[in-house]
Amino acid sequence: MLSQICVSIIFNIWHAAKYVKRVLPDTRSKLDAFLNRHPRIGEVLATAMSSVEVHMLDVFNFIDARISKYFKIRIMRTILKDRWGARVIPLDINIPVETQFLPTQEISEIVSRSSVFAIGKCYCRTKHHRCDNPTATCILLGSKAGRSLREVPYRTKVFTRVSKEKILNVLKDCDDKGLVHQVIFFPSPDFYYVICNCCTCCCEVLHDYKRFLSPRIVKSDFIEHTAADRCKNCGTCVGACPFDARMIDRARQLQVNQDMCFGCGLCVKKCPARAITLQKRDEQGR
Repeated sequence: MLSQICVSIIFNIWHAAKYVKRVLPDTRSKLDAFLNRHPRIGEVLATAMSSVEVHMLDVFNFIDARISKYFKIRIMRTILKDRWGARVIPLDINIPVETQFLPTQEISEIVSRSSVFAIGKCYCRTKHHRCDNPTATCILLGSKAGRSLREVPYRTKVFTRVSKEKILNVLKDCDDKGLVHQVIFFPSPDFYYVICNCCTCCCEVLHDYKRFLSPRIVKSDFIEHTAADRCKNCGTCVGACPFDARMIDRARQLQVNQDMCFGCGLCVKKCPARAITLQKRDEQGR
């Protein structure tokens, strides 16, 4: 009964969104302008999404499996287009010491400035079981809209309060295991509510993006740089890149497609020759 109600609500929202898109083509830009003027509204919406996200994904996956294949992707490309997704943010140990960056550009700084410290099980790895990576890796973030676990309905039951040191250790362990650090956002990339440490095989956002280029994943403010005079063309970094930006060609030379680099920094640590660094992107994103 509940599933039928959810399906009915989703289809009604979908039809309403199509109408709005036809009548008000600039709705998205107007919403962004509104959120810029009233950031508190964005914080409240992000906190609200954190309460329903798991249930939303359950309904989408149920419809995908039982009713309409690729329903979730169609929703991501219409109703939730550019509204719900992830932003890649590297860990500080993969950024050169001399590089200056804003607190929002590095994951441990985001944790340090968060008001809620709690960890829960990864929805994606718990559901799909496609790898042996740890599951207690989802980090709940606080904001003005949610200063304590009690202010975030549902999350209280599945997240456990831990120390900041514990969370930083989890981040370093995930980095060692090659998991991508992402903040999940809603209703725009400026408003995020949870840190996910993602693998390409289980993560719904990362897995679907690589298959369908949806939902949206925002690149970090950094990009890789490989020193040709130090690179040994060993190929170790190729397997470390979750976005397939690196490859060894037929001449056994490393080739890097910087357009596909999301600046996660995972290749930096894996390079035995220490030939890779993260650099700040320029105005063209390179």
